[in-house]
Amino acid sequence: MLRTKHKRTLSLRHYSLKSLKILFVLLISAIATPAHAHEPLFGLGPHTIYKGGVGIEVAVEGERASNSDEKERELSLHTEIMYGITENLAVTLATPLVLKKSHDEGSGEDNSSGIGDITLRTKYRFWNHDSPGTKDSAALIIGIKLPTGEDGKTPKLGTGSTDFIFGLTAARESLRWYYFGDIRYRLNTRGSGNMKKGNRVFADLAIGIRAWATEYLKPDLVFMAEVNWESLMRDELNGADLNDSGGNRLFFSPSFFFTYRNWAIKGGVQIPLYQNLYGDQAEDKYRFKISVETHL
Repeated sequence: MLRTKHKRTLSLRHYSLKSLKILFVLLISAIATPAHAHEPLFGLGPHTIYKGGVGIEVAVEGERASNSDEKERELSLHTEIMYGITENLAVTLATPLVLKKSHDEGSGEDNSSGIGDITLRTKYRFWNHDSPGTKDSAALIIGIKLPTGEDGKTPKLGTGSTDFIFGLTAARESLRWYYFGDIRYRLNTRGSGNMKKGNRVFADLAIGIRAWATEYLKPDLVFMAEVNWESLMRDELNGADLNDSGGNRLFFSPSFFFTYRNWAIKGGVQIPLYQNLYGDQAEDKYRFKISVETHL
């Protein structure tokens, strides 16, 4: 009887110790999993979200462009919702509300506002390697832009075409430093009025540094510097190239990324370093973006 009782006591202790070990491992795993992954503000990184997770980002974006005869301004409110299908596969829905203003010396000022073109994209992280103090990852991006913005207004709120996005992105991250690179191709189709916007190539490089060493669930600040390249092919109308379209742009883009628990605030500005636009086009003066993001 005493032996049986003793065996039961030992069994209970063993079970309790085993349960505590399992609980400890789960807690460590939860602490080690970041609520937010730091990514470039203007480029794209390879991070996804955990299975069943939902990420919501609301961003204010603006830009200004001008030449000798024309001035253009655009302000938009972008809402992005990301859902984790698996830990390596996520889908994102991006919906913009757009306000555009253009001023031409000959025709005066035009204003338009409303919903812009909605984008749906998927990100598949096919490589995810952890080593002491370093994390390497890479992902494929496929997306589609839908013609939801009204193209009958002046200025147009959308391109009137269904376009496709293909991309590859990779990153190396440590406790102190971040490195990112991506390349994307946007294949534009013919829209209303037999107009086809030129296809586009985007290439981005970014480096980031954590401002100070911090513990998990403590405020965290990362500064980033990006270089963003855009190559635009000429637009076509009725199969003929338009002279005042296409070209190349290069931007330098400083930004910050502040996180606290499951909230993040990001902001930055794109400064044009080089612009070679074909024909007579308005050149970019600046672009900016500031956003708030949370993971549920």
